Amino acid sequence: MNETIEKLKKEFDRISKKGYIKGIYNNFASIGRTFENELNLPRNIMEIPDYNGIEIKTRRTYSKSKITLFNAVPDGEEKLEVERIKKTYGYPYKKDRRYNALYVSVYANKKEFGGVKYQYKLDVDREAQKIYLCIYDRYNNLIERKVYWSFIYIESKIMLKLQILAIVNAWPKNIEGWNYFNYYKIDFYKLKNFETFLKLIEDGIIRITLKVDIYLDEKNYGKTYDHGCGFSISENDITKLYDKI
Repeated sequence: MNETIEKLKKEFDRISKKGYIKGIYNNFASIGRTFENELNLPRNIMEIPDYNGIEIKTRRTYSKSKITLFNAVPDGEEKLEVERIKKTYGYPYKKDRRYNALYVSVYANKKEFGGVKYQYKLDVDREAQKIYLCIYDRYNNLIERKVYWSFIYIESKIMLKLQILAIVNAWPKNIEGWNYFNYYKIDFYKLKNFETFLKLIEDGIIRITLKVDIYLDEKNYGKTYDHGCGFSISENDITKLYDKI
C-alpha cells in the first residue's frame, strides 16, 4: 500500500502543477470527477475504492459541508423502506406539493425534526447488532423502530471501500461562467477500526442523512428519487476515525 500511496502522491503533484483545471462538468460534483479524470479513472459507481485500494474525497477549500463516507440502503419489513418513510412521514415537496419529500440528518445523541411533525434519532443496538432509525412524533412519543442498518452490512462496506482515505483540497474559481479547480493539497489516512466507527455514531460525530424527493424530468416525473442514505463526518473530526499517514 505504501507504493500505491507514493504513486498517487506523484500523480497528485503532476496534477497540482497544472494550476487551475477546467471542470469536465459545470456543477457542484465536478470537483471530484475532474480530479478522477486527470487520473484517467472511469466513473466509479461500485463499492470499491477509487484508486487501487485508496478512496479519494475532494474538498473545496474552507468548505463547511461534511464528508460523505458512503451511502447505505436500510433494511426493514418492506423492500423500499426509504420510499415508505417518505410517503408516511415526509412533508410536501416545495417544487411540487402534491408529492412528499424528506431531508433530515439523523444523530444518535439527539433527536432532529424532519419537517414539523416528526423527529428522528439513531439507536446503536449492540445486542441486536443493528443501527435502528427511530421515528418520534413532536411530543417525543416513539412511533416506530423497525428500519435498520446491520453491523455486518456496514462493516463490510467500510472495510472494502474506506480502509485508506485520501482527502484532496482544491481552490475553486469561476472563469467566464465555468468552474475551474486548483488541486493543491493531499492527505492520506488509515482507518482505525469498526468499533471506533460505531462509537462515533453513538457520540453524534457520524450522522446519517436521508435525502429523498421526486424526479422532475418528463419521463420519470413524480417517481421517488432517493439520493441515498449518507453516512458523513466533519473534516475536523476525520482523525477521530482515521490515523493520518
